[in-house]
Amino acid sequence: MKHFRILRCISALLALCLLGGCFVGCSKDSEVPDGYQYATCKGEYFRLFIPTQWTVNTESGVSGGHYSPTEGIAVSMTEIPFEKPASEDGTPDTTATLDDFFAHHKAQLATMTGYVAEKEFDSSLSGKRAKDITYAADVGGEVYRFRQVLSKVEGRFYLFTYSAVKDSFDRWLDTVDGILENILFTAYPFEGSEDEKKLPAVETPAGMKLVTGNDVAYRFFAPESWVIGEAEAAALVYASETDRSNVSVLGYAAPDGYSVADYWGEQEKAYGTNLHDFTMTSEPAESTLGGRRATVYEYTYSLGGVTYKCRQIICVYSSMIVTMTYTALPESFDAHLAEAEQMQAELTFRR
Repeated sequence: MKHFRILRCISALLALCLLGGCFVGCSKDSEVPDGYQYATCKGEYFRLFIPTQWTVNTESGVSGGHYSPTEGIAVSMTEIPFEKPASEDGTPDTTATLDDFFAHHKAQLATMTGYVAEKEFDSSLSGKRAKDITYAADVGGEVYRFRQVLSKVEGRFYLFTYSAVKDSFDRWLDTVDGILENILFTAYPFEGSEDEKKLPAVETPAGMKLVTGNDVAYRFFAPESWVIGEAEAAALVYASETDRSNVSVLGYAAPDGYSVADYWGEQEKAYGTNLHDFTMTSEPAESTLGGRRATVYEYTYSLGGVTYKCRQIICVYSSMIVTMTYTALPESFDAHLAEAEQMQAELTFRR
């Protein structure tokens, strides 16, 4: 995981020196809550959303996503066949009750290795009656804890599951509560959507424009004259079509307790190994980014016989490392430094 993160950061850094700019599309209205994304398979009669920092995983045909595969931190939701008639039109069974479904499910759980029931209670899901159960079990020789919510809506039975390794389980319960609160049941199946989340009202600083949408945790503003470009996983702007001086913002999930110093310690070693002529040009300096304590690092390196100068601001926000990097040719660096500093000053976090 660490090796992948380092390579991705280096790849992004190199790509920003070479990419051509183009404009990104505008967002439009959708049902996605602010700060969330779809994690729903086509054909489901519900909408499951997960935080934008999580990774959607629907390839298996089960709606859901994960935060940390190594810690088993994941959620899923699926319709469970239970006493449905074999009618030609597929009319769901309305005689089996939620209590029937719950009793059957508990009987199945009791067969799991190391199963230990913790608690169960009546609850609700999207305004519908539900049953909520928490338990532990052995999975591959390690103790996992689970929270499951069962419900019956319009004759269909649903199972929501949250899982994590034992020591990580309690830490994510608030996040899971938010996921549960945003689940919707609908009268029509999900067909997939390319809608972006509706952009909330934002007071844009004078002379600047908003670069990012609701798919990231921060609002990144750039001078109106700068060109919005495309870069994998990063928000990116160029000084102009001909001047490729650029500022990029990148955020990604980080382990608990991970600090700016931890991040930079890894990155400095990786840059020294993978970037030609990598040289620190000043001592790290304390600063702020989005109201969070941050550290500024300045350095140069060469690519394809061309030298680039970078100013990178790094902070920790929630469970993320966020970086803002200004990259330019040495002779152009001072010309756009004030604008880069303005972008740093105006960046805000959405939540």
